[in-house]
Amino acid sequence: MKRQIMGLSKTICRNILVLVVIFGVISACKGQKHKTTIDKGLGISYLDSLRADKNIPGISAAITVDGSLVWEYGSGYSDMSQKKEASSHTLYRIASVSKLITTAAIAKMVQNNAISFSDDANQYFRISDNEISIARILSHTSGIRHYYYNEKIENYPHYDKVSDAVEIFIDDPLESAPGEKFRYSSFGINLIGAIIEKKSKQSFEDFVQENVLRPLKMNHTFMREPKSSKDLSVFYESDQSVVSEIDLSYNIPGGGMYSTVKDLVKLGDAFLQNSYLKEDIKNQLFTNAKLNNGEEVTYGLGWIVQKLKDGSKVYYHDGHMDGTHSILAIYPKFNTSISIISNKGSNFGVTEALELFCKVNTIDNCPEIIADNTNDPELIMKTFQNLSSGFQDFQSAIGTKDRPKIEGLISDTFKSGLWPNKNTFTDFLMEIGNEFEVFEQDFTVRGLENGENAFVKTIRFQNKYPNKSWFLKYVLNDSQWSIISIGEYN
Repeated sequence: MKRQIMGLSKTICRNILVLVVIFGVISACKGQKHKTTIDKGLGISYLDSLRADKNIPGISAAITVDGSLVWEYGSGYSDMSQKKEASSHTLYRIASVSKLITTAAIAKMVQNNAISFSDDANQYFRISDNEISIARILSHTSGIRHYYYNEKIENYPHYDKVSDAVEIFIDDPLESAPGEKFRYSSFGINLIGAIIEKKSKQSFEDFVQENVLRPLKMNHTFMREPKSSKDLSVFYESDQSVVSEIDLSYNIPGGGMYSTVKDLVKLGDAFLQNSYLKEDIKNQLFTNAKLNNGEEVTYGLGWIVQKLKDGSKVYYHDGHMDGTHSILAIYPKFNTSISIISNKGSNFGVTEALELFCKVNTIDNCPEIIADNTNDPELIMKTFQNLSSGFQDFQSAIGTKDRPKIEGLISDTFKSGLWPNKNTFTDFLMEIGNEFEVFEQDFTVRGLENGENAFVKTIRFQNKYPNKSWFLKYVLNDSQWSIISIGEYN
């Protein structure tokens, strides 16, 4: 009997040992998913190079992995005249990254059953005879307009309440039926802020403070410019002159906030974990929205959804205005949050954010972005078929005097002999599609001399190596295209 008990004990011990080994292996395998070697020096070198390449006075960045800050750095100066160095504590305008804070606020209301993404926004503010869901507004498929190309934002009055600022656009007609087109709209996100204000019976600032900033310990994020802060950066133009002061009270939810990179990665972490927002809410935010015809857009609700070639996804938003450029990106595969902000307008984005992450974490095979339809040369070709069916048509459309400028652009910037060998401008776009990313953007223009509206179209060519880009900008008025400007993005 004693021998049987001893034998049984040995069997139990062996089984326990096997289980320990199995669970140890499983734990080790799970741990390998995020196991990286931090190299702070590589990150410093990369950010220094980025600042130099973009001719930026000051730039800051921060990275978290698994909820912990693993790297932070500031390169250059937050104040050139005082030789004050930029750091992870430097306070910047964050432009359209403000939209992610507004998204967090409305998502918190949805989670608390105070509002629904499917609610018709017309029940809060009368916008249109068409039903416009809050989800449509967050995904920029509502039809609510963006800024007009020649809109003088410096002439707007000061607004004490976010809900008062909707007077700028609330009576304007929709640019398309809800769900018909993707049309990026900061005013739409301003409307979300006004709805929060109206529904909560609090100021937008107070609601965000109580439901976003305080719970996430974002103690250095502000709805309005904190002029007394010693950490506030000076903001610079492309020629490094100081940007004129501007009252951003017309656009707080969509682009008027101030923050630091360390605060923004806390916001990113909140969207990676399930302690702040439930998984079902986040799934709605990170799912590509669809148009009425079933076509997916690159936005979820508030977040840009970017596919990567390894099958993973990155969620982000960037922001640009005179005197600043910002990005906050979260990469669930590595449970990481990355933020970069500069004190001059620039053109870095999610590619640079991922490259910085890979440098700091010594990841050799950095994930590459899959170009989506909005960056697809075929889409540009379709857009310009009527304009540029041939060289002669294209030359007539933009005016004979402008052709040397365009040929000079091709010669001086792309160093390409492709243009003379192609019959059409769109053939050229298709040919360079493999080497250059081609972007297009439309702006509505109001108040021309003849009282009509018109459209401005920008074509942007992005050369990844080196990372530079150039633009051609045209205006269409009364079926006649003419060139406005041509040049290089700084």
